[in-house]
Amino acid sequence: MAKEPVCLVCKVVMEPGFLTERGDAQLAHLPHWCRGEPKPGYVGGDAQSARHAEGYPVVAYRCPTCEALRLYAPTRLS
Repeated sequence: MAKEPVCLVCKVVMEPGFLTERGDAQLAHLPHWCRGEPKPGYVGGDAQSARHAEGYPVVAYRCPTCEALRLYAPTRLS
C-alpha cells in the first residue's frame, strides 16, 4: 500500500478513512465511509480490537474528485 494512494482515474491524492455500518441490528445497512482513523473505544471501528479479530482491518481511501474508494487490508496498521 502506498503511503499516499493516488486515484487511478483522477491522479489526485486520496483521503484516508475507514468503513463502518450505521443503524440497528434489525435492518440491513450499507457501509459508510468516515474520514480519518477510528477513535479508540469506537464500537466496531477500534483498530486495536480489530487486530484481535480474525482477519485484517480495512483501510479505505476516497478520491475527493470522483468519489471512488480504494480498499486495503494491511497486515499492520501504522
